Amino acid sequence: MVFVVGAVAIDLVAVKEKFLEGTSNPSDIRLGLGGVGYRIFSNLDAPRKFITALANDPISRWAREALEADDGVAIQRVREKDAGPPLYLALMESGSLKVAASDFRIVEQSLSVSFVVEQIGEPGPRDFLILDANLSPAVLADLARRYSASTRAIVEPVSVEKAARHADALQDLFLLTPTEEEMAALAGGSPQDYRRARRIGSLLVTLGRRGVRLYDDEGEEAISPTLVVDAPDTTGAGDLLLASLVSRVHAGEGVRTAVRGAMQAVEQRLQAGDPL
Repeated sequence: MVFVVGAVAIDLVAVKEKFLEGTSNPSDIRLGLGGVGYRIFSNLDAPRKFITALANDPISRWAREALEADDGVAIQRVREKDAGPPLYLALMESGSLKVAASDFRIVEQSLSVSFVVEQIGEPGPRDFLILDANLSPAVLADLARRYSASTRAIVEPVSVEKAARHADALQDLFLLTPTEEEMAALAGGSPQDYRRARRIGSLLVTLGRRGVRLYDDEGEEAISPTLVVDAPDTTGAGDLLLASLVSRVHAGEGVRTAVRGAMQAVEQRLQAGDPL
């Protein structure tokens, strides 16, 4: 079983070759269901369960109706009047993220440890627990500490700011998946030294078009993509990579082999122009 704990969001993504600052930009604007936790969950090819929180505003109700069509979803319903919908806004310029903004206060303030524990129960050593960093620092730290010894715990840092605020909890993990920028915010020195000091089984640093760099007990390995795709929108590529990697490891592959297969899965999806 793969448990994913984190955010679902309404994604609003504007796509353009070049944005002009200080003025309105006619763009290709796409609306859909997203969020790091949800995208990882939706791309898993393994028994799975997604745990999140939503309020009762119209946007959240729309997201909840879409989620409740899947049996593998548990939603902590929040009734406070001031709990707004989870939103993600991004500008994609020539296939790369120019800037993004997110509002996941509903998950940060409302998703409780007790609700998550109730949904997870006692996972086994072959199960996975994926925590996305949209959780509050206290909740993520509690869950990581509670489950890292009994199951394969993974943290997806989400952003530079959120990686930094969860820094103290990032230890005793099966896998950590920062971007190059997030890794720099976490450690000024060697990623391999950081991995060893934090007792992290595998550290996978994503480098965008340049592929990934994997650090584990076997050493350090740079893995380049077999195909570089000029896609106008790469939102969710990292989430698909992690979902595919975990699915492959769940099926019995080693992490190093699974990384290569996961990279090819992302490349094929981008080349086909399919949503991530």
